[in-house]
Amino acid sequence: MSLARTNGSAQTRQQILAAASRLFATRGYAGTSTQAIIAAARVSKPVLYYHFGSKAGLFQVVVDGAENQLLEIILKSKAGASDVRSQLEGICISMFQFAGKNPSLLALALELSSISRQCPSRKQCLGKISEWHAIVGIIIEQGMIEGLIRKQFSREELAVGFRGLIRSHILHFLSHPEWPLNRSLAERVVALFLNGTAGQLPCFHHHITN
Repeated sequence: MSLARTNGSAQTRQQILAAASRLFATRGYAGTSTQAIIAAARVSKPVLYYHFGSKAGLFQVVVDGAENQLLEIILKSKAGASDVRSQLEGICISMFQFAGKNPSLLALALELSSISRQCPSRKQCLGKISEWHAIVGIIIEQGMIEGLIRKQFSREELAVGFRGLIRSHILHFLSHPEWPLNRSLAERVVALFLNGTAGQLPCFHHHITN
């Protein structure tokens, strides 16, 4: 196969993935037909089947791409900071930035937390989310050891709660693009997570701005 033909095949594959990501994110798996995908990607059904085998196979590749990018973000944020608060803020900031640049892909990845049994890769999807919780759980456990986080709740409960805070802000941003997913908001999200609403939150010297 010539280099030009190889490049053309790779470009077609990416074209299909981009179209499918947008459709799956807005319509869900069951609501997205193969016909809609090939129309949006401007390819034929045989071409789609050549690259991915089926709609289910295509969905699997899209899901893997979204989840792997998010896991990579979390791991880099964890490795890039030395203390618990900074690691949590890094994860929050990175996910906010990812959401701003890749809203459709992020919407799809977040949707996996409540994915229906119609998903052909449900078990693997949920496995990725469990891996997310495990990574954040390690940070939370360190916070418990240092006395920064109370041991009133399990690390699993707290990891789910932290993910929920981030998810809520991103979902709000997806429906209200003016919502400022910035560093200031990330710091406040982590402060809320670590301090709760019953006590005194730390004083911030700047406001949430775009």
